[in-house]
Amino acid sequence: MRDKKLPTVIFGEVLRELRLQQNLTQDQLAELADTERSHISALERAEKGPALATVFSLAGALKLPASDLIGLVETRLKSSVT
Repeated sequence: MRDKKLPTVIFGEVLRELRLQQNLTQDQLAELADTERSHISALERAEKGPALATVFSLAGALKLPASDLIGLVETRLKSSVT
């Protein structure tokens, strides 16, 4: 049995996948979300966890409700243990 992944790790994975699905670079997403590319990079690598305001700005930049972004993380979190 694997260890359960941390929410910050899964958030980073989901963020990266959504960004790539929309063909956005980290720079482009950062600009849309009014943050720095280094912040996007740190979130994707799970070096930082997102603040609530960041979740909302990223969701807006990715054109989806914040609840959908968190829902994707939550779904993956529940299935991260096999």
